[in-house]
Amino acid sequence: MDSKARSTSLQTLLSYDDIEPLCTWQREDAQDVLVIHLPEFKKEQLRVQISNAGLLKISGEKDTDSKKRTRFLKEVKVTKHYDSNNIRAKFSQGCLRITLPKIVVTQPSMAEIPLAVVTPSLQNGRSDSINMNEKTYIPNIKTRVGHVLKSKTFTRVVVNVGFASVVAFSVYSAYKYWSLYVKTD
Repeated sequence: MDSKARSTSLQTLLSYDDIEPLCTWQREDAQDVLVIHLPEFKKEQLRVQISNAGLLKISGEKDTDSKKRTRFLKEVKVTKHYDSNNIRAKFSQGCLRITLPKIVVTQPSMAEIPLAVVTPSLQNGRSDSINMNEKTYIPNIKTRVGHVLKSKTFTRVVVNVGFASVVAFSVYSAYKYWSLYVKTD
């Protein structure tokens, strides 16, 4: 009981300065990095925790003098776009760098989308039955069209076809105009 009374009396004697450290985000394709500038703190005075609810808590506390302490608390909601199992923190040169890797969403490739193959065999008295056992794959139509429309080759083809159409129409118009007004015997 004596230790509780001592800690309670110590807490009444201590005062806290709550600070808000400078925080910056570095956004990248594969990850985001939260940089917290803490030039007066040491690694042992910092704490980084993530809850099951996806709340990242960064806190720190240090002695300023015998009766005063400096502390901070920063909370960041970790959305479902981040891989919360691979969040990493590193403290060096007065900066705490917390790396939040993004979950990479990949579209299925050709090898991942099955295709039913029509085989000319007789099964149950019918020809051209569908055989789902063969491993032939093609991407679905939306994936194929999306890749084609985003490609540079498709853009070049469309521009070249448009240019050729304009040239052909111009030549045809010039020929018609020339043949109307110029008489040849």
